[in-house]
Amino acid sequence: MPDSVSPEAIRPPVVGWVTFGHPGATRLLSRSSETGRLSHAYLITGPDKVGKRTLALDIACMVNSEPVVDMFGEAPNIDLNASHQAERIRKGVHSDVRVIDPNTESSSDKKKSSGDSDDGDKRSRMGIRIDHIKDLIQDSATSPFEGLKKVFIIDGADRMNSESANALLKTLEEPADDVILILLAPSEESIKQETVISRCQKIDLRPVDADVIESELIERYEAEPEQARSLSRLARGCPGWAIDALHDATIVDAHNQAVLRFAEIITGNIEERFRYARQTGGQFWRDRDAVLAEMQRWLEWWRDVAMMRHKLDDQVINVEWAELLGEIASQLKEAQISAAVSSIQDATAALEANAVPQLTLEVLMLDLPWADPSKTPSLNFGDDE
Repeated sequence: MPDSVSPEAIRPPVVGWVTFGHPGATRLLSRSSETGRLSHAYLITGPDKVGKRTLALDIACMVNSEPVVDMFGEAPNIDLNASHQAERIRKGVHSDVRVIDPNTESSSDKKKSSGDSDDGDKRSRMGIRIDHIKDLIQDSATSPFEGLKKVFIIDGADRMNSESANALLKTLEEPADDVILILLAPSEESIKQETVISRCQKIDLRPVDADVIESELIERYEAEPEQARSLSRLARGCPGWAIDALHDATIVDAHNQAVLRFAEIITGNIEERFRYARQTGGQFWRDRDAVLAEMQRWLEWWRDVAMMRHKLDDQVINVEWAELLGEIASQLKEAQISAAVSSIQDATAALEANAVPQLTLEVLMLDLPWADPSKTPSLNFGDDE
């Protein structure tokens, strides 16, 4: 819920947002800043890479940046790109802005021996722990050192357990005037503690139109038009993915490998499917998020198969693989495709609930339909010529 208005809290308009594709969110926050009605806590929801962390950092920059004074001695706006405070925040070196995620090292971690090489993996599995929240509470009790407000960004608020959430509640209910909490999660439903949700102002970020992403890649990041067009489609409405892929070619390579991997599994034998289940299940304990991302890629793959099955070629995300996807789609019935999507959704829910990963994935492999490799010549494109 928003704080009460105080004359000194009213500030000039905000410009220079790094966030793009979410005009409703940036307008709301700009207006709240101008009228002195910023909330003490926000819950920002949306898909991975849609811009949640970028918006959270923009908020941190906004509340810590002084208005830019023009040649007449007036302060016409707050520029999130021209501010020295914003520069330090975006570099991750600002003493009053902290980002906490499941991999963040807590003060208790630093006291432990670093001899256990699996310690980082254990922290990743455990999510946002009580030690993280205790550090936050202790840090929030002191005044800002170099900025105007302390900002704590919890990236992965859906991975707080009940102990962590309950510890955070007191700070949410009785916030200091110079503290802002920003929680990031895939959705409201992913946070089990309704009391946490009720203490925050909610901002839901939806997938961004591909045309908007394409335009920003060209204008802001100087991408080539053809590359921008391809990445904006592959991004599935998530600007962060497109930006990362623009600067790291291995991301697109990994995506293409996944498209082929899934096709090979659907046309492969049971031994190959179980090998995939064993390898992916083993990876789950080392990198839970990577396996969950793999499940999301499966859903996107089946979506493209469904589009090809219905002759909606212009709706396919993986345009480069349209022929291969079309060959597989032609062998499957609509009911099989729909059942495959349901099976992947069920497996994803089970993995998120920490079911036995290998068993969960083996069941999934048995549930998925089978396509004849002899009727899928595009899989053998490497043998051409």
